[in-house]
Amino acid sequence: MTITLYELAPTRSARVRWTLLELDLPFESVTGEPASFFHSPELTAIHPMGKVPALADDGRKLFESAAICNWLADSHPKAELIASSGTFARALHDQWVAFALAELEAHLWSTARNTFIYPEAERLPAVFPQNAKEAKLALAIFDAHFASNDWLVENRFSVTDIFAGYALNWARMQKLTAEFEHVTAYLNRLLSRPLCPYRHD
Repeated sequence: MTITLYELAPTRSARVRWTLLELDLPFESVTGEPASFFHSPELTAIHPMGKVPALADDGRKLFESAAICNWLADSHPKAELIASSGTFARALHDQWVAFALAELEAHLWSTARNTFIYPEAERLPAVFPQNAKEAKLALAIFDAHFASNDWLVENRFSVTDIFAGYALNWARMQKLTAEFEHVTAYLNRLLSRPLCPYRHD
C-alpha cells in the first residue's frame, strides 16, 4: 500500500497527518511553497481546486479532510479510531463533524479569508464581529458537551476529536475560546497527546 499526502502546515491537512500517525501508517508527504504548490498540476490532478489536503491511496484519489480521515479510519478498523458504520456512535461522529464544519469552521474560515487570503482590496473586516458571534454560539454547544465528557464520542479519543479538535484549536488561535472553560480543558487534553500536530500559535 502506498499513501501520498499532499499537505501544508498549518492547514486542514494536519487532520489527515494526525490520523495517519494514529493509525501508524507509512506515507509520503508532498509539500512546497504556497505560491507554487497550490494549483500545481500534481495537486490539481487530485483536488480540482488545487487545495490541500489531497490524498493518493494506491493511486486512488481523494480530497476533503473529512472524507480522507473517515476513509483512513474505516479502512483500518482494528485501530478502532472511528465508530463503526451503522452504529449510533457513528451518527454522533457525523453530527459533530457536520456541526464543526457548518457552525464553527465556516465562520473561522470567513475571518481568515478576509484577514490574509483575499487581496487587501477585497477584504471585508466588517464581518469579523458577526463571525465571532456565530462561532461563539457553536463553542457554547461544545463547552456544554465537555462539561460532562472528556471526548466527543463514546467518551474516548477518536478521529472525531482529530477533526473537530482542529476547528476548536483554530478558534483558540482566533482568541475566541477564553470564556469557555470546558473547551479550554478539552484543548489542553487534545494538544497534550503525543502525536498531535496542532501545537503551534
